[in-house]
Amino acid sequence: MNKKNQNFSNQSSGKKLFKIIGFGNIYMGDDAIGPLIIDELRKDKTFENSDNVVLFDCETSGIDLIFMVNENEEIIIIDAIDAGQEVGEIITFDINDVDTFVSSRIKSYSMHDIALAEVFNIMKSMNIKINATLIGIKPKTIELGDGLSKEIESKIPAIIKAVKDRISI
Repeated sequence: MNKKNQNFSNQSSGKKLFKIIGFGNIYMGDDAIGPLIIDELRKDKTFENSDNVVLFDCETSGIDLIFMVNENEEIIIIDAIDAGQEVGEIITFDINDVDTFVSSRIKSYSMHDIALAEVFNIMKSMNIKINATLIGIKPKTIELGDGLSKEIESKIPAIIKAVKDRISI
């Protein structure tokens, strides 16, 4: 997990804690979307003084997710996802719907130590109940190299808006 991450709990304030987690490999083209969105949110400073929003660059470690969430938090995960949508199309779905999406239709491009679908299934088997939303975008290119394709880079504002809209619920 990236050293820039904050790790704290907001139990005392009574506010719902939001953890925004970006998955992806910054050296694999459009797969970098998750960490890059976290960087953009830090630059944006919208949540800089918020005591109920924490930003995490989880890079490619799916197993870390199990240990960084609590049942009283709202989790928002950003990742490169192919669920049959067009390149650059953003999808959003609830973790409780993961079985619907995870069949043969969905592919997470990140080189996670274990797939996100498996992480969610492990959490279920451990009776870890979390409120999580996955925001995914179908990448154009997943190959060695830094930088996003123009098609995915142009969607950064829409992904940031989707994150902010979710927090304002």
